[in-house]
Amino acid sequence: MEALIKPEFGLMFWTIVCFALLVLLLSRTAWRPLLQAVEERERAIKTDRNAAENARAEAEKLKADLDAQLAAMRTEIQGRMEEARQAAEKEKDLLIGEARRSAAVIVEASRREIETQKLDAARELKNKVVELSMMTAEHIMLKQLDHRANTDLASKYLAELEKERPELNLECK
Repeated sequence: MEALIKPEFGLMFWTIVCFALLVLLLSRTAWRPLLQAVEERERAIKTDRNAAENARAEAEKLKADLDAQLAAMRTEIQGRMEEARQAAEKEKDLLIGEARRSAAVIVEASRREIETQKLDAARELKNKVVELSMMTAEHIMLKQLDHRANTDLASKYLAELEKERPELNLECK
């Protein structure tokens, strides 16, 4: 074990010579290609890194552009939706107004027609009553009957009139 602790000059000389020859041999054959491969790898990594940074910057720029376009589209869509809602509201108001005017015209026409029919019915009833009164008076004058006979005669003619026109519904009391 003592031999390991004590250095020998011959062994150290040959170890250094072998190491120097190995370094010389490796520098001539392996170090240059290894260093070139490492440098080439380093350049490729730098190029890839720069390309990735450029792509990331471009992607961020595109994202910002797309976000701006999306915001503009949302604003435009909201504006169009508001315009459509207002147009629909106006159309609804127009339709309601037109429906009200039409309903008013129909109601007025119906009212006039009812009024006309009422006047016609009253005129016809008046004419029938006059006719009935004239007939009754004529019969009374012809027969010169007493009060009871006159009442019976009037009731009889009213019953005949009801048979002819049941909608009049005239009753003697």
